[in-house]
Amino acid sequence: MTPSYVMREELELGVVRIRLCRPELHNALNRAMLLELEESLDALRDANVRALILTGTGKSFCSGADLRELAHFGPGEAEQWCWDGHRVLNKLEDFPAPTLAALNGHAVGGGLELACACDLRYAASGVKLGYPEVKLGMITGWGGTFRFPRLVRLDKAKELIFTGRLILAEEACELGLVNQVFAPEELEMRVLEVAREIAANAPVAVRLAKRMLNRYPLDRQAAATEEAYALSRCMATEDQREGVRAFLEKRSAKFEGR
Repeated sequence: MTPSYVMREELELGVVRIRLCRPELHNALNRAMLLELEESLDALRDANVRALILTGTGKSFCSGADLRELAHFGPGEAEQWCWDGHRVLNKLEDFPAPTLAALNGHAVGGGLELACACDLRYAASGVKLGYPEVKLGMITGWGGTFRFPRLVRLDKAKELIFTGRLILAEEACELGLVNQVFAPEELEMRVLEVAREIAANAPVAVRLAKRMLNRYPLDRQAAATEEAYALSRCMATEDQREGVRAFLEKRSAKFEGR
């Protein structure tokens, strides 16, 4: 029987968690695990998901690509592996609903690239993050050279990638890489609270807001055009009318995602 490396669970209405399940190898990504993750993202894309949490099992979030598998790749296979990773991480970045990475343990190499493809990142205290690829004669292959500098200053991104140095979650938070740091025993609960807060909002509006934010930076005119179109779509929804009615009636809105 083929082992399952990815577990999917609905925590409550509109909030789903994907858990990487290869703890004996620190959730290292081999081809089978990467394709399972892709299958989960595809299956959930058109579901009624309002917030998606990605986390790991055991003591690590994800240690990156499985070097035992990678060691047998020639240049052609390595390039295909790179494109496979880009395809899956692009699906994660473009997932319609907001995605939250709950970094329960170390996130290095491809594991940090996975986290950077999520919209928000929350880490347990003491967790280490970084790109050590240069210490192995490689560079990041799944977007580290362009997603990472969007989250931290370019010179800091260069320093960390050039040195291969790992940093603690607390420093990552100061750099803007991580949104917040929690005690390990509080992480899952606190991330669920954020996901619940997102899921309580109008789904169409949240999805359109994410689409617009993911297009940054656009030139000002293009951004204004896109934003005007997105707002007009919001104004055509029942959720928008319900939100205004609820505000005027001083009650909580009941959003239906339409």
